[in-house]
Amino acid sequence: MKIKVDLKEYKKEEKESGIRINKFLSEFGILSRREADKLIAEKKIHINDRIALLGDRVKENDSVFINQELKKLKYFIYNKKRGEETAFKIIDKVRYEPIGRLDKESEGLLIYSNDYRIVEKLLNPKNKLEREYVVRVREKATPRVKTLLEKGIKTREASYSPAKKITLDEEDRSFIKIVLVEGKKHEIRRMLNALNLTILSLKRIRFTFIKLERLKAGEFRELKGEELKKFLESLNIK
Repeated sequence: MKIKVDLKEYKKEEKESGIRINKFLSEFGILSRREADKLIAEKKIHINDRIALLGDRVKENDSVFINQELKKLKYFIYNKKRGEETAFKIIDKVRYEPIGRLDKESEGLLIYSNDYRIVEKLLNPKNKLEREYVVRVREKATPRVKTLLEKGIKTREASYSPAKKITLDEEDRSFIKIVLVEGKKHEIRRMLNALNLTILSLKRIRFTFIKLERLKAGEFRELKGEELKKFLESLNIK
């Protein structure tokens, strides 16, 4: 396999000094750093016309050659059950890692993949990717709750950016739909706790445009075809 090095998205100093080959291969979703180091030690990776060494750096327009059959990149959505820890999954004897997490008491949509390129794209708060949740609380959510969440919440531990969208269920005010673009740890729980609301259930139903829809708890669905193409294009991954 031949890979042309493209460092357009990297900082100027990184372009000038180059980046470590294992980091390059990992961030481009080709191999994990450990897998890259293993193949380098086995002399199965070349940079231009020479055998790569551990710690080597690659620069713009270098060519990397891998003498190894590479894994097929796959992408799944999973409906996590409440009470289940977020952890890797084995599907057809291949290990897939979760992109991001849901705490044990939360449920809903997780994305699993063996493509390391999408991790930073999905989790970097600068990218402002939408995550949508349905929350059920013991108390009634009032219009004031909606206003405060849309303004942002400050607690002793942290400040939380304004929710992008809040929808209150007109028939049952114990349900709130929340769209966030920040993704801090336990963000919704801490925001609602600051408003003296008790969470009874918390479910993620959407990540960017990928929706949970009718996927049953504990089941996977593979992203394919136009849906996968649109997903990767939205992350600027070719």
